[in-house]
Amino acid sequence: MAAISLDPTNCSIKTCAEKIKQTDIDDQLIQQWEKSPDRATKTVFLVILIVSSPTNQEQRDVIRETWLSDELVDTVHFFAIGTHKLSEDVNVTIQSEQKKFKDLLLLNNLEDSYHALPRKLLASFIYVHFNVKYRFLLKVDDDSYVNLPKLHQTMKSIPYKQRLYWGFFDGRATPLRRGQWKESDWILCDRYIPYALGGGYILSDDLVSFIALNYKFLKIYKNEDVSVGTWLAPVDVHRYHDPRFDTEYKSRGCKNEYIVTHKQNIIHMREKFNSLRTSGLLCKKEFTIRKSYQYNWNVPPSMCCYRNNSSIP
Repeated sequence: MAAISLDPTNCSIKTCAEKIKQTDIDDQLIQQWEKSPDRATKTVFLVILIVSSPTNQEQRDVIRETWLSDELVDTVHFFAIGTHKLSEDVNVTIQSEQKKFKDLLLLNNLEDSYHALPRKLLASFIYVHFNVKYRFLLKVDDDSYVNLPKLHQTMKSIPYKQRLYWGFFDGRATPLRRGQWKESDWILCDRYIPYALGGGYILSDDLVSFIALNYKFLKIYKNEDVSVGTWLAPVDVHRYHDPRFDTEYKSRGCKNEYIVTHKQNIIHMREKFNSLRTSGLLCKKEFTIRKSYQYNWNVPPSMCCYRNNSSIP
């Protein structure tokens, strides 16, 4: 398994992302990373960034046992975790896991929570930008299953190698105006700007670099996937909508064409892994919970996404 060793006890270039504060990022530190001779110590084709929470070790272990076991030598993965204000017991467990696997990206100045996800993602992007040479980055959650062989095979056929923003897009979503997820600062329009849903999407290295290098100009919104879509809104981006990314807030079912499937528990992950090993197919039996859609880029975003075709995976 390819992995970069992160030393949680040493604030070197290897753990520079730990210095990213929850409210700000130090410009002098960014300059230090940029000039460091240790910059970009690993060269790979694909970075897999798995957003995880401190107490989800069982989920991480199953991911390592299942779909990450198909990781190629030109791939590196990180589980991004905020460790600020962890209890002593949880912190000891995290340090033990890190010592064993050396694949945790520990963000020591970030308190892990749903509300911190956009900053957590931004911190991870900055770390990857300054520490890895790569072509593409796959961001997924720790309840997503990735068919890595199919992903690698598909990436060879993608026509865009630069400014690629690849996932399952939505353009109809409206900001919540009350409740705990109230979006008080969204004033751009009455809907969110089209964005790839956060269960899994791919960015080319130049787009990650754009975000990392312009961090101090970026507005942070409640949702990390909304934030990424907004950060990239003015950029000349190739937005590639792919129904094989089953990455909505709940899974649409199981189709053998799927590359990423969100909202998978431990049992689902093992079932998919065993099915691929025994039959070469992702699903024991294909089924549909709700219809998918192709994104129509020729109409206003509010009309983009009608679930009117059962043949779309």
